[in-house]
Amino acid sequence: MPGGGSIQGMIISLRNNRKLLRPKRSFLNQRKEFLKVAKGEVNLRKASKEELQFFRRKIHEERKKQQNITIAIWTGIVLILLFITIKAFENWKHEVSVLEKKNIDVKMKNYMALIEDGDAWLTKRKWHNAIFQYEKALEIFPKEYDINYRLAYALCLRCEADFKDCKKAKTKLDNLLLQYPKRSELIELRKILKYEYE
Repeated sequence: MPGGGSIQGMIISLRNNRKLLRPKRSFLNQRKEFLKVAKGEVNLRKASKEELQFFRRKIHEERKKQQNITIAIWTGIVLILLFITIKAFENWKHEVSVLEKKNIDVKMKNYMALIEDGDAWLTKRKWHNAIFQYEKALEIFPKEYDINYRLAYALCLRCEADFKDCKKAKTKLDNLLLQYPKRSELIELRKILKYEYE
C-alpha cells in the first residue's frame, strides 16, 4: 500500500491535536466540573432578604435603564421620521403651488387670447363669433366681472341688431345687476334692452 504510513501518521496527528483543544464549555459541562472539584458535594447557601432586595433593585435599575435607552432611540427615530415627513410635505406643497401658478398662467394666457379674439369679432359686428369666444373665456374664469360684462354687452348688441338672443341677454344682464346694482355700464346696457323690460 503506497502512502499508507503517511496517512496513518496524519490521522494520529489529528487525534492528538483534537485532544489538545479545550472542550466545549456549556452549563452542563461546567456543572459536572464543579461537582467533580467539590467531590460530589455541593454546598449552596441561601441568599438573605437584603441580598435578594439588592439583586432585585439592580435588575430593576438595569431594566429601567434599558427601557429609557429604548424610549430614547424610538423617540429619536420618530422625530427623524416626523422631520422627513414634514420636509416632504413642504416640498410637495411647494411643487403643487408652482404647478398651480403655471396652470393659472396658462389659463390667463388662454383667457386673454379669447377676450382679444372676442373683441376683434365684436368690432367687426360678428356677434355670434364674439359671443362664442366670450363664453369660452367665461368657462375659464366664470366669476370674473369683466368677461360677464363683455358677454352681456355682446348679447345686447346682437339683440338690438338681429333681434336674436334677447331673452338670454336679459337673463345675463339681470344676474349682473343683482350682483353689481350700482354699475353705470350695466344701467346703460339695460337701455339697449328697453323693449325686453317693458
